[in-house]
Amino acid sequence: MPIESTGLSSTSLIERWQAARRPGEDLPSYEAVVLGNLGRHADHAALVATQAGQPHDILWSGARFLAWLNRDFGAPRGGETPAIQRFAVTDLSEDVRQPLHEVVERALALRGPARTRCDRVHDGIVTSIEFLGLPLTRLDEAPLVLLSLVGTQSRYDLVKAMFGATDQGMLALSTIRSGNGRVSDFKVVAANEGAARLLGTTISALQWQRLTRVSARLTQSDVLARLIGVIASERRDVFEVSLTGGDGCELHLKIEAGCIGELLALTFVDVGDLKAREASARLLFENNPLPMWLIDRDTHRFLAVNDAALAHYGYSLERFHGMTLADLEPMVTGPVPAPDELYGPTAPRTHRRADGSRIEVTLFERVLDVHGRAAVLTAVIDVTERRRAEARIAHMAHHDALTDLPNRVLFRARLGDAIVRQRQTGTGALVLFLDLDHFKTVNDTLGHSAGDDLLRGVTERLAACLEDGDLIARMGGDEFAILAEREVSAGALSARLIEAVSRPFAIQGQEVRVGVSIGVARLPQDGTDPDRLLRNADLALYGAKGAGRNRHHCFTLAMEAEIQTRRALEQDLRAAFAADGLEIYYQPVLLAASGRLAGFEALLRWRHPERGFISPTEFVPMAEETGLIDPIGEWILRTACAEAASWPAPLRVAVNLSPVQFRNRGLVDTVRRVLAETGLAPDRLELEITETVLLAENAANLAALHQLRALGTRIAMDDFGTGYSSLGYLRSFPFDRIKIDRSFVSEMETHPEAAAIVRAIVDLGASLGILTTAEGIETDGQFQRLRAAGCDEVQGFLFGRPMPVGRARWLIGEAAVETVPVRRAV
Repeated sequence: MPIESTGLSSTSLIERWQAARRPGEDLPSYEAVVLGNLGRHADHAALVATQAGQPHDILWSGARFLAWLNRDFGAPRGGETPAIQRFAVTDLSEDVRQPLHEVVERALALRGPARTRCDRVHDGIVTSIEFLGLPLTRLDEAPLVLLSLVGTQSRYDLVKAMFGATDQGMLALSTIRSGNGRVSDFKVVAANEGAARLLGTTISALQWQRLTRVSARLTQSDVLARLIGVIASERRDVFEVSLTGGDGCELHLKIEAGCIGELLALTFVDVGDLKAREASARLLFENNPLPMWLIDRDTHRFLAVNDAALAHYGYSLERFHGMTLADLEPMVTGPVPAPDELYGPTAPRTHRRADGSRIEVTLFERVLDVHGRAAVLTAVIDVTERRRAEARIAHMAHHDALTDLPNRVLFRARLGDAIVRQRQTGTGALVLFLDLDHFKTVNDTLGHSAGDDLLRGVTERLAACLEDGDLIARMGGDEFAILAEREVSAGALSARLIEAVSRPFAIQGQEVRVGVSIGVARLPQDGTDPDRLLRNADLALYGAKGAGRNRHHCFTLAMEAEIQTRRALEQDLRAAFAADGLEIYYQPVLLAASGRLAGFEALLRWRHPERGFISPTEFVPMAEETGLIDPIGEWILRTACAEAASWPAPLRVAVNLSPVQFRNRGLVDTVRRVLAETGLAPDRLELEITETVLLAENAANLAALHQLRALGTRIAMDDFGTGYSSLGYLRSFPFDRIKIDRSFVSEMETHPEAAAIVRAIVDLGASLGILTTAEGIETDGQFQRLRAAGCDEVQGFLFGRPMPVGRARWLIGEAAVETVPVRRAV
């Protein structure tokens, strides 16, 4: 608690020190600061001489400073200022000397003001004050340091502070003796909050009460006898006791008692949590499914054994307690661990069971202190079972969980071994990469469990086509690899594999058909290291898929050149997009009945600086495979919408969405943001999709389409009539428009069945309230037949090729624009 203020501010003294510095000097002189300038600070100050950066002598001190320093010298009488006196710092007591050293050293090191706190203890009272040190110069001599008492002096009762600082219970008891001089009870003379809380009362209620009235359990015969024994023997005692707390709960207290004459000091701690942890540890030991025991570290005798050990070894508990660890081990037990060492497992050991059988075990041991004695806690593992588990883990690390075939890691390692053998024997080998055709369709339509059944069935058929010594592995997904280290025709082996996989599978009560594409690389012709062979086989597989699937291709150098060309083109595409090298062309769409302009379809174009215009059929799939389609698609959408916003209403713009864009769950937000940024009315944007969007992730993509439709945009199905389930899609989603594929339009004049299909599609759209657009019209005959059939809109070279934006703007200015939007009602 604060008891006295010096009345002096450190700020004013520091300001005087700073004001006394001359220009160019970092420290003021002794004369400028001290002589005649301290005023009322002089009574609280002292001047310290230094040597080698350490305080040496106190040259003089004011009355109040001397009173603080010289409890050993004696305090001056009130108002009396002592004569200037010089004495050595070493004459001071340690509690003053240490902080004085600290503040002087710091002030000299900083060459500026420094502060520290000085605490003194006398008769259980702690008195504190703050020292301020200011370094000063003097002519041709070591620096001086001016010290001053600043701030507020405070005093604290040390015993009270210690009593209140702990959460433990503390009681000070005086001894009560009967007429015959024997101790009969104790009286509470002091208590802290911890004691009051543990005993369920208050400090005031405890004060001056007899201990027998405070708690009967604390003074039950055995406890009271131990407390009396502390007084009689004048020795410390530690014991535990249980009692009921103020809230009715059971308390477990550890009590430490000591005495000074007739005064007894009690400290008690709640050890309930420790007891609970001990009970939990005991429960974990006793009920652990692993055999466990506790042995004395010095004698190796068993101190405790759990039920699992009794059952595993067949000995009774009494027999175990009469044994040592050596009785279990017909072989040498090995060294005993050093105290406090944690180690394990040990090397496998042979143990003998009660029936005489021997088992191989591994011991996991830890040294513990148990009630003051060193013990070893041991957990026992059945090595045979562990080895089985390790073998299983190793197998799982190198085999596919679904088919139990070797995985990519093991296949690559075996391929490396085959390469070594080839160098030694000269025998060639084939590496085949296989990928199932239309497997994803099975997963999407029948579910992943059906896909898993199909993969297992494919595995059986592929394995049946191979010979002993051939290796088949599942590389991931629906990809397999085969290593054949023998003289065999790649064509003949591939043909057998393709024929086996092409036969129908009975999967969950349904007939399922898939195919397989195969890429072949030969050792050593196509590579002499695993990675190159696998890469070349993968390139050949890519060629087989590009050639129509369900066939095999052998690797050729031309394939590698093609891949290099493709990679270069991919890099060029990235560079072109980054440098604004892509363009959007616009192809007009007309109303079939009136010939008026209805809008444009936005089409992506890429003019390569060396190769000229590159077909979208070549670079769009590349963008889809590399992930570029997302940023490119958003750029197309934003550019086309911004352009269409400048056209007269209700001219619309149609933008194609890739199925890959639907994998990005932010597609709907992108469309919403673009419409808001460009200001285009949502009903003037038509988003064209293919049925692949609905084929892949049907439910998620349908939900996205409904969200796009809710924005007010129009949704059109492109290339209608080319898929196998288009009619089902018209039922699952209310499209605004279907676009008749150009393959039907181009054959209308030469193939009656094509014309019939077109008429059927137009009639279907009319009956469902869906607009129809025919694309790819190149002759007037095609146009007349479409108009006669009732087709709503037409698009093709006959009316205009895709054109740059400037040409499209000119056309809008010249053409007659339909002013009433067309939309059928169901």
